[in-house]
Amino acid sequence: MAGPESDLQAAALPRWVVDDILTCGICFETFDFKSKKPKSLPSCRHVFCMDCLIKHAASEQNQRKQGQGKWTTFECPTCRKKVNLSPKGVEGLPDDRTVLGLTDKVLNKGGVSLKAKDEEKANKDGMVTRVMDTCLKHPREELRMFCNRCAVPVCAECVEIEHDGHSTSGIKKVAGMSKENLNPLLGEGKWKMKELGGHLKGLQYAEERLQVSKEAATADVRELGRTLKSEIDEIVAILLGEIESRYKDKFEVVTKEKDSASRKLEELNQICSGVAAELETSTPSKIVEKEQEMGDQLKQVVSQDVPVEEYVLTLAFKASRTKLSDLSFGEVTETVDTVDRKSFTNRVLWQVEGKMRNPGGVTTWDEEVYVVDRGNKQIQVFDCHGNSRRRFSTDVFGNGSEPQDVCVTIFENESRVLVTDKYEQGLRIFDKYGERPDRVSGVCKGPMGLTVCKHSKTLIVVDEDSNCVRMCPALDRRGPPTNYAYSFNHPFGITTGVKGKIFISDCQNHCVKVLSPTGEHLDTFGSEGGGEGQLRHPLGVHCDDQGRILVADSGNKRVEVFSEEGEFVAHAVTAEDGLGCPVGVALLQQRNMLVVTDAESHKLLFLRYSL
Repeated sequence: MAGPESDLQAAALPRWVVDDILTCGICFETFDFKSKKPKSLPSCRHVFCMDCLIKHAASEQNQRKQGQGKWTTFECPTCRKKVNLSPKGVEGLPDDRTVLGLTDKVLNKGGVSLKAKDEEKANKDGMVTRVMDTCLKHPREELRMFCNRCAVPVCAECVEIEHDGHSTSGIKKVAGMSKENLNPLLGEGKWKMKELGGHLKGLQYAEERLQVSKEAATADVRELGRTLKSEIDEIVAILLGEIESRYKDKFEVVTKEKDSASRKLEELNQICSGVAAELETSTPSKIVEKEQEMGDQLKQVVSQDVPVEEYVLTLAFKASRTKLSDLSFGEVTETVDTVDRKSFTNRVLWQVEGKMRNPGGVTTWDEEVYVVDRGNKQIQVFDCHGNSRRRFSTDVFGNGSEPQDVCVTIFENESRVLVTDKYEQGLRIFDKYGERPDRVSGVCKGPMGLTVCKHSKTLIVVDEDSNCVRMCPALDRRGPPTNYAYSFNHPFGITTGVKGKIFISDCQNHCVKVLSPTGEHLDTFGSEGGGEGQLRHPLGVHCDDQGRILVADSGNKRVEVFSEEGEFVAHAVTAEDGLGCPVGVALLQQRNMLVVTDAESHKLLFLRYSL
């Protein structure tokens, strides 16, 4: 009779147990009995591997040497509660026995198989069963590999028999590649649905306008009829009949187009929802097998033609007064106005919520988005679809941190991430993975926005507390900065234009000031208010590849676009798109995508940028 231990070995261990319990939350590697031994923090019971805690604790220690026998403290990476360390350091923290026991089952017993969370299914009795992505030829074997020559998922026995000598890859890796191939198409498909939805709203608007105009024209004709004698009632009836006839003809056309657009939208929604569900719930092998089919379906969605403009037909009546002997009541006219479909299309592609507190500056580099998570004192990095890539703390010297803005530049032939930090009164510098930290202290009292001039490589930092802009030599030639003050009142964001001009948002003056590459004041545009071209407390600024200037108009809950000369162009984003308090703005230019940080809702928005 099998005992409890053999029952545990025979059971399938869900993947979420490994991901959530047997994996370190810092390095995301599975615990072991050596350097990755699970250590429990007494203050909060969070568990991390010994290696990561040693590195984390070391980064938080003061630079002064600790006396022998004294206790030191560091903060939990998750909840920030203080943890006391004995003279033994991290090694003296207690091991988590439960995690160690489960780790022993996985590493040494050999009878436990790991199952993905989405592969667990509930049967009619409510019991949980685990469906294995099994090989059809060898039912006891799991499809873990992909034969590159034959382009099919295979198990270990398949590799030894039918596919001996063939090049193979891990099925999860191949499925990941399939997802990467399908996700852009899925994104385009979803955007096409939004375009078609905008077209449908435009038709609804045209329908409403047609109805309103019909009622207005009818009222005009009736008003004329009431002022005339009864002998002209027949003529009035003829005119009303003409209005009704034209209305019915045109209304029927608009209704047919509306119904057709609605059916198309429903069909495309079913396709995109089906593909999204397949990608979310199917096994890796099924995703690989159906990649072509799903790709063809998504291409069908993307290839749909959607009218760019809506033709809005309205009816009117123009009356003309003459003698009764020569009556002319005017005529029913038709006016066609074009309304851009973009005004009906929701610009938000996707958004990141619940992962940051009080986000600040944002920048893009190599198809990645770098966000200053001010509330958590860290930099978060996302891909162009809003998926988290990595994050790293800015409090790396153990003396506090107040990060504000971020930019990425090339220094000594490698990418370097520059972060303005008020606590540092200067910059903190990292590689793009958050490693090899460095700092430049004492640059200014209240560093906010920063940029690196593409032409001169000059580092330019906004000093909010001193109400000035400081131009510093390049990072490899550190020296005293040159200061420029032009009646600033809490300057915030900064960017450089395609011609080298410098644009600074002046928050309390509700405007944007323009400097030459050498620091001379050239122009000021914007004024306090909520109209077109007006601003309230502008924050982040950014320049697109056409030279247009984007301004985070925080007080009006929108992002404004100006020409390089300061003329209003358009509203890129408004409160109707769900924007609360925009802080940072940046562009993924090749994807025509705008990214905006929202300090009010603590989220990052990805929006379609098309003017």
